[in-house]
Amino acid sequence: MLRNLCLLGFAALLIFAVSFTDAVEQDDILVYYSFDKLDGDIFKDDSGNGNDAKLTGNGKLVDGQFKKAIHLNGGVVQLSPANDFIVPIGENGQITMEAWFFMNSHANHSGIISIEVPGGNCCEFRTMVNPDFKPFWDAGHHKDKSLGNFTFELKEWYHYVLVANGKDGKIYINGEFIGSKDENIEFPKWKQAEIFVGAGETPNHHKVEDAIIDEVVIYSKALTAEEVKASMELGVAGVLAVEAKNKLAVTWGQLKESF
Repeated sequence: MLRNLCLLGFAALLIFAVSFTDAVEQDDILVYYSFDKLDGDIFKDDSGNGNDAKLTGNGKLVDGQFKKAIHLNGGVVQLSPANDFIVPIGENGQITMEAWFFMNSHANHSGIISIEVPGGNCCEFRTMVNPDFKPFWDAGHHKDKSLGNFTFELKEWYHYVLVANGKDGKIYINGEFIGSKDENIEFPKWKQAEIFVGAGETPNHHKVEDAIIDEVVIYSKALTAEEVKASMELGVAGVLAVEAKNKLAVTWGQLKESF
């Protein structure tokens, strides 16, 4: 009986591993700011990895796409000084940067998410909006890229995602693939980095003028098109909840079939 139970448990683990190899897992998420709660001037890292960020300058909580969001009007949310959250990105050679944003005004380059390596060559990873309201980004090195086939508008919510793996950088807007540009690099093995939400290089460069930002997520994984769309529709918490439910259903189903 004990042997049968052990074999049953092993079979369930095999099903778990095979069925969900390509699904988004909790461990893929390095940083997650839901912006649902502001504790003094600190936003907790909802990934559980301890990468808490500080609000500096003008900012307040408002209604967002999922519960609350941060309205920045001269302020920035920053993870500083640098820490080692970036290490898995260099090791895996993959990254996804995701956020919702809503611009009330825009005239210059506006940074949504920026990852900066102290002492690096600047602008390792950025998602931005250029002065022409086009997607603008850097994906592993300071080689600015943009797409001319999509135009952001004021007073509209957008789900903006960069997926990069060194070979190229792909842009998704509102769950749809918009375009890509070649990068052809190998990600360095970074040891430390900072994060700026609402700025595009330093806390004082390329700041959003008046914008709302929600659901900022950084993954050490290149999300698929399906995963990007699921995250847009369900939010991070929703995706993880569905994955957990599916895993439980598959494992329980196999257990029942084995008896």
